[in-house]
Amino acid sequence: MKYIIILLISVQAFAQKKPIEFYNENGEEITEEKFLKSKDYSKNLDLYFDTDTIQYGLLIERQKFGQLDQKTFTDLKIYLSELSKTQIDSTHNIVVNYLTAFPKKEENTRSRSGWNVLDRDYLKKLHKIAPINQFWINSPQSDNLKYYHHNKIKWITDKENLFNKLFFHYGVRYGNYILIKPDGKFFYYLGEHSKYQIWKNAEKYFQ
Repeated sequence: MKYIIILLISVQAFAQKKPIEFYNENGEEITEEKFLKSKDYSKNLDLYFDTDTIQYGLLIERQKFGQLDQKTFTDLKIYLSELSKTQIDSTHNIVVNYLTAFPKKEENTRSRSGWNVLDRDYLKKLHKIAPINQFWINSPQSDNLKYYHHNKIKWITDKENLFNKLFFHYGVRYGNYILIKPDGKFFYYLGEHSKYQIWKNAEKYFQ
């Protein structure tokens, strides 16, 4: 009887095993070996998805340059103005610090984040780089704003999930940031980063 049970478990496990596919940054299917060799945390992030019938891994680029069309950019500024209850100077650049939905509250072992983007000197130096409208925006699925110093940071919930629709199509961990020029040209960076990185990229992009 013992051997029959083991055999049944083995057959069931084999039947439930799903195929795995791997894709590069261009959405092209590649081998697992090439996928693993192409992983470079400084350039891309590896994401994994699971459906009823298949599992797949996807590489996404961490940085992207783009251009918003006039209507989309105008709608975005109106949306930000309504969310923040502030008037946006259209001659100024825009910087959005975006808090993603991950990690979740139960994953945090500390009471407060030590992320240096939340330091007081971050905004002080940022505003010295160029004329900037800056916003702290969080995903509607963020469940631990207290961890990210909600008592001193004015986090604003992206109620319509607009930033994910326009820019951040995949859920990554920690936060993203986006730099937008007055003409609608933008640069964004996905995932973990520091205030020094934002300062450096803002200096290059806005000058």
